[in-house]
Amino acid sequence: MEESIKLNEKDMKLLAYLYHSHREPLTKIAKATGLTREQVEYKIDKFVKEGVIRKFMTMFNNGAFGYGLYAFMLVKFERFASKDNFVKKLDGNKNCMSWGECSGKYDIFMNLVFRDEKEIQEYLAYLLNESSEPVADYALVRPYFSEFHPLKWFKDGEKDNFPLIFDEVKEKKFDKHEIEMMKMLEKDGRVKLIDISSKLGISSELALYKMRKLQKDKVILGSKIHFDMKKLGYNYSGFFVNIKNFSDKTKNKIIHFARKHKLVNALVLSVTNPNCFIQLFHKTEEELKETISEFREMLKDERVDLDIILLTEENRINTLPFLK
Repeated sequence: MEESIKLNEKDMKLLAYLYHSHREPLTKIAKATGLTREQVEYKIDKFVKEGVIRKFMTMFNNGAFGYGLYAFMLVKFERFASKDNFVKKLDGNKNCMSWGECSGKYDIFMNLVFRDEKEIQEYLAYLLNESSEPVADYALVRPYFSEFHPLKWFKDGEKDNFPLIFDEVKEKKFDKHEIEMMKMLEKDGRVKLIDISSKLGISSELALYKMRKLQKDKVILGSKIHFDMKKLGYNYSGFFVNIKNFSDKTKNKIIHFARKHKLVNALVLSVTNPNCFIQLFHKTEEELKETISEFREMLKDERVDLDIILLTEENRINTLPFLK
């Protein structure tokens, strides 16, 4: 079992703040976390070298590129050996932002984006009928509400919830400089403006103008850090829930629960069954059991079916898989 890295309270406070704030100036981060600018810079570099920070992610509005449909998919193969061959193909797949392994009812999970319903059906047809790796079962979760939550280990420095589903936007046109800028930001969300302007062969002022325009037009939505949660001493799990007679009152209860519970990292509400998915980070199996018990108690008067899915860290994190 991988040994977790020892972190003090200031380390944890900085990581919690950085989760959605890594492009902020070092001086602002230092002020918010009670560290000096030099300490912030040193600790960030140290977290990267130690593998605690796996990637600085830029979050984009995929609808601006024409890929406005998001889906979360779980797959069970007829033979577990098929998994390795299947996931190799995901590296070049334009629809797959990330994938990971599961323990339990399914073998892998995928975060997917599509242009339209036709593309979803074509993807399913390939998966079920044309793929050389036979599928025994699958679940396609079609969210109408989905959001990441800030790390809640510390109250100081908490950020707003980060939505994954956005109002429909028209597909936009981008010039070659904007495309290359977004590719650089996708690869490294901390890339310096001077490096962007140098590679693009434009002035820093023009690069800054273009970045701010992309932010103003809500093409660039924000930022997020992908941590190696094992190195932080946390496990990555989730549970699927199918709730009969899903009312607005029940929906609001679940949203409130997810936003307030200290271990819950993400919530998905779906138009398909299962109609709810909650992702959480926990240190022990007992914490996972306690969270599920709290959730069941909250919905004790509802008809609820629940499946626990143990997840691995996501692989091939690419927020613009379709942008070649």
